[in-house]
Amino acid sequence: MTSETDYRKKGRAVVLAALMVLSVVAMTASFSGAVAASNHDVETFSDGERYWQGQTVEVTATELEGSSPFGSDTTYEIIENESQNLERQIGVESSDTSFNISTTRLSNGLYDIVESGTVKGQFRIDQQDLDASVDSSMPATAGSDIDVTLDSQRSGYDVVVSSDQLDQSELEGVFSNYGQSNIDNSSSHLDSDEIALEDVNSIQELTLNFNQNDFDAGDYSIQFEAADTTASDSVDIELSEADSLGATFDSNTYEEEAGDVAEFTVQPTDTTDEMWVNVTEEDENYQATLKLTGYGDADEVTVSFNTYEANNSVEDAFSVDEGTVSNVSSTNNLGNDRLLPADMELEVYTEDPTNDADETDAAVLVLGERSTDDISTWTAPESTSVDDDLETILGDATQSNDIAEDDLLITQVEASGIYGYLQSGSNQLNTSQGLDLTFTDTNEPRYGSADSFSVNDLDSDDVQIIPDAENNTFYVVSDISNHSDVDAGETWNAEFTVDENNGYVEDSDSEESISQDFGVEERNIEFATELNEDDQLPVENSENSEVTVESNVAPGTEVTYRVRFPTSVTSGSAVVGDDGTATASWDFSDYQEGDAIEFVRASEAGGEVAEAEGIIVASEPEPEADISVEGDAPSEVMVGDDATLDVTVTNDGDAEGTVDFHIDIDGETVVQEEITVEAGGTHEVSEDFDTSSAGDISWETHAGDASDSGTLTVNESDGSDGSDGSDGSDGSDGSDGSDGSDGSDGSDGSDGSDGDDGSDGDDSDDGTPGFGVGVALVALLGAAMLALRRQN
Repeated sequence: MTSETDYRKKGRAVVLAALMVLSVVAMTASFSGAVAASNHDVETFSDGERYWQGQTVEVTATELEGSSPFGSDTTYEIIENESQNLERQIGVESSDTSFNISTTRLSNGLYDIVESGTVKGQFRIDQQDLDASVDSSMPATAGSDIDVTLDSQRSGYDVVVSSDQLDQSELEGVFSNYGQSNIDNSSSHLDSDEIALEDVNSIQELTLNFNQNDFDAGDYSIQFEAADTTASDSVDIELSEADSLGATFDSNTYEEEAGDVAEFTVQPTDTTDEMWVNVTEEDENYQATLKLTGYGDADEVTVSFNTYEANNSVEDAFSVDEGTVSNVSSTNNLGNDRLLPADMELEVYTEDPTNDADETDAAVLVLGERSTDDISTWTAPESTSVDDDLETILGDATQSNDIAEDDLLITQVEASGIYGYLQSGSNQLNTSQGLDLTFTDTNEPRYGSADSFSVNDLDSDDVQIIPDAENNTFYVVSDISNHSDVDAGETWNAEFTVDENNGYVEDSDSEESISQDFGVEERNIEFATELNEDDQLPVENSENSEVTVESNVAPGTEVTYRVRFPTSVTSGSAVVGDDGTATASWDFSDYQEGDAIEFVRASEAGGEVAEAEGIIVASEPEPEADISVEGDAPSEVMVGDDATLDVTVTNDGDAEGTVDFHIDIDGETVVQEEITVEAGGTHEVSEDFDTSSAGDISWETHAGDASDSGTLTVNESDGSDGSDGSDGSDGSDGSDGSDGSDGSDGSDGSDGSDGDDGSDGDDSDDGTPGFGVGVALVALLGAAMLALRRQN
């Protein structure tokens, strides 16, 4: 026995040693290729927390078991929650206080930390994406800045930067715009040719500083790696010689609609104090050479080109935001026509091109077709000023086709190719160029024509035209109620037209127009609650007694309240919402049902008033949720049969309810979440039972304070009956008696009796063909005894 025990111990030791070796190999493999392992500290585990793929997570005994150390030798398993696949086993000794999980090879998803079949904690793994891109519209030159964008779904992380072409000090210079306090070059986690950018945003704009003199033209590849995950990307930058480019455009292509003001930007070099720009229409029907001067130390000069004014002087068509622009030469074959959609070639020079100088850069300006697209109406409270800026007006405005008297009408027009000539003066549309916005009463009279007027007919104090050329939109803000033709109860039509007087409209048949109807209403306000039979307004005696009014005035209009009791008065205010209501509240819980209110008065800012006597009434109970939960499962099944637990959470209350919900099967929580069930609604969940073995499986479910439970019994399948034993064989005939001395012959012996039929075999759990289990045991015992006898 001693020998056998030793072999068992040795076998067990070999197996354990092999497992330890495999664990070490697996852990080593998980670290290879992961920036996290070499560049960042471990993350401390917290139940339910999210970690990024590649991070190392330290799990403490205190977090899992509530005390430290672990106290016993055991094994923890990392199991993918959805598939229940085992991802890793980690053994701990009783004296250990923590263990580490490498997440490098874990996919996105939820993971359970399981010990002896019990989930001790959970964590989620997300794979960090990192995309690095360089702004291709900027010229990449030695002596310039280059914009790079890092884009990731993660924020507040560190990025390790390296380049085969740059050493650590050069990288610090290139990324100096990020701020030296945010750059790490001394961490023990970094290689000697790396730096780390700390606390990087989800979308991080980086300006790479290549304007130092010691950078040569050539190819540079810069790698970006998240310090603690597997995310990485790189950018390739081809630097050109700075002097070889001279002045440059900030983009290769510019776009605008013909008739609008196009912009393009020119970037001078440090030694350039004047530049020339050629603008040439593709068919050479138009050409202008501009000279830009006086821009001083400006890094760029933006040139504005009013394409509608191209057939006038260069000074009318061109302007700059820095310095001055002047005409060197021009060719204009447009006659009385406007510059039509075309590709305009742009060339920039650092010397006068009329002296055969070479351009230092080129680009194209694409002029597209103009369009007339859409019109809509908005309203704003009468307290909003016509003269406010666009941001303020749009902040107060609500899109609507109904305008209360004295509220502002805002007409929004979406059209392009008009912003080079939109206005002919302050708050006047350029009608001489075919642009007009007219308002017409839709009610045609029996005699004469309907009332109609142009936006230019409004008093200058009652209208403001605000262009938003960047979005091909302009707004006309007007106090239209001040016009003598406009009365409450009327429906008007606002129509914007671009007619044949416009340089881009061939004739009257090509005229463009868009229109929108809107109604002008008399201002009104009234209580939303119906008065009782005594014409009194019911007001509840609660801590949050509310009075609500309904009004057709613009949302955002202020409503003031006064509530007068026999011995006191209280005030309040509210703002009309998008639904046309305004609600004020007070604490009237000290008043008794039946107490009189002399009056309740609500006044909107435009002057309309709702007023009525009031009476205190008992407050209605607050709506509540009524949550119940019911589980439906079979009471018993056979081993291997399908069995499902269907759980229904029901809310029979009159308010939505939010509760903690969980399902436990056989002592294990399989569903745990917070759910919200709307009034009269249900929430349904189904979970399958494991019926692979016989036994009782308990289940329970809770939704807030409601619960249900039950037990599923899984039974073994029945064994079949044993077969009948075979009949015994007939006995042999008896032998003849021997001859007696001088006696008579003996009589024949009688036949032996038939053997009895074998009895039916006993029923067994599993039918056994041939010998039964008992016979087999007896045979085995007999063989053993025979062997012992032979040895003796």
